[in-house]
Amino acid sequence: MQIRELFRHDIDRRIEEVIKVDQTDEAALRRELEEYIVTDSIRGHYIEVLEAYNTMRTMPGEGTAVWVSGFFGSGKSSFAKNLGLALENRSVGGQGAGDLLATQMSDPRATTLLKLIHEHIPTKAVIFDVSSDRGVHPGQSLTDITYRVILRELGYSRDRDLAE
Repeated sequence: MQIRELFRHDIDRRIEEVIKVDQTDEAALRRELEEYIVTDSIRGHYIEVLEAYNTMRTMPGEGTAVWVSGFFGSGKSSFAKNLGLALENRSVGGQGAGDLLATQMSDPRATTLLKLIHEHIPTKAVIFDVSSDRGVHPGQSLTDITYRVILRELGYSRDRDLAE
């Protein structure tokens, strides 16, 4: 037996060094979700966010936000990207991203929360990297950058006045 036979996936495949939040290739997204390792700590954080998000169904508020912080390489981008894909339940290779993430979490609470969110809170995830977005100009506010990306994601004109 060779070491490569011990692994579930092909160990000779290309593995991205950095998570690309604006990745749209369904096969790549599916592979990322299927290979995502959810530790107990990560599972707890996902469930905490999903519970707060689900609470918005019955108790809407204005102060809904999530701040993901951590050291370089700690998994912030993966966490946020997978959360967005799961909330939207974006189709990745014929299966919903929320279903794939729930499988990786192996927790009935996560499965139930994602099901409730998908049924009652239609979500469009706009996932982008502020530092690498082509439309960012020096001095622009984060609000303006986000607004422009949302307009672009929804298919509106790049001209803000025309889009509005």
